[in-house]
Amino acid sequence: MYACPWCQRKSFSFWDKQWLGPARKAKCSACSRDVSVPWGKAHLAASPLLLGAIFGMVVWGPMLGEGKVGILFGGIFGAVFGMLLTAPIYHLYVPLVKPPVDDDDEISFSGRG
Repeated sequence: MYACPWCQRKSFSFWDKQWLGPARKAKCSACSRDVSVPWGKAHLAASPLLLGAIFGMVVWGPMLGEGKVGILFGGIFGAVFGMLLTAPIYHLYVPLVKPPVDDDDEISFSGRG
């Protein structure tokens, strides 16, 4: 379980955090406030997935078959291997944070045009 950055209660499960990305917000079940993850750390934690897919296409692709089919399967195998590294890194390295205030959430009509 992960603690909410607002109320410090452990209200987020492992899978709640795994599905939470920097562009998404989740509500705390204890205090009903929005929680997110930081952009930089989330992208850094996801890099093994991307690098694994590229490595798979370049290195394993030609070994698995000729042409596009080998590259496709190599990319899939590389992405699966990268995901095996991404999940624990995301679990240990990416914290839950209070999301930044988004100016697009509130529209004010203060001036006359």
